[in-house]
Amino acid sequence: MRSAIVFILSAVTVACAEVSGEAVFETHCASCHVRYVPQLALKANYERNNTVLKLKAPTLTELSFRIKDQVGDRKSDKESQLFEIENWLEEFLKNPSAQQRSILPPDVRKHFGKMPPVRLNEEEREALAEFLYDYAEAMMIKHGVKRYSYEEAFKKAKAEGKLVIIEGYLPYCRWCIRMDREVMVETPVKDYLNRHFVFVKMNLATEKLPLGMRRLGTPSFYFIDPRRNKVIDMVEGYGDVEAFLQLLKDIVAAAS
Repeated sequence: MRSAIVFILSAVTVACAEVSGEAVFETHCASCHVRYVPQLALKANYERNNTVLKLKAPTLTELSFRIKDQVGDRKSDKESQLFEIENWLEEFLKNPSAQQRSILPPDVRKHFGKMPPVRLNEEEREALAEFLYDYAEAMMIKHGVKRYSYEEAFKKAKAEGKLVIIEGYLPYCRWCIRMDREVMVETPVKDYLNRHFVFVKMNLATEKLPLGMRRLGTPSFYFIDPRRNKVIDMVEGYGDVEAFLQLLKDIVAAAS
């Protein structure tokens, strides 16, 4: 009985001692790094020499995207890349100014002063690395259009008289990331999508497109009329907010 009690207490102690990456960020980074700014607003701020937002440091979302894109092999699995990010983070935090060039382009780096060294233990670094890895995608989900599985979207669109839009992507596709950061989170796009479409996001490396559709390059968009169980169109490539909105309007017109 005594052994059982000791085991339970030990398990509780370990659970309570688990480090949260978000807590590490809040303690050591949040005083300088704003979490999220829409990418187009961020670009406009940098074009105005950081006089609009007056950021002290790059946003957390920007760091998350750039670290995931530039540290380690972005085409590898999460566990493998996290190992490389943890090693990079250890060296970066010792001397941030020396490493910063590897992830921030000159037009961003020039707006900020030198970052002081940050001391973290191994467990804190590992937790922070995973938080940084996951954060950008979490923000795209939070600030983008609600996502559904294809089955859910088909049923919902049919019941509401809407169309299904599938965004085909690959996790390491830079133009897919740019589409999500610069277009899919913008209010005019979200409003139009919510009025006329039900949104599906599909990893083309692991998921099969419905209705026998062939896979295009990424990013790509597949439009389906659920009332007729018919593919309206398939379009490949990046488009800015204006171009993408026009595409959506053309699809709605073609389906009517």
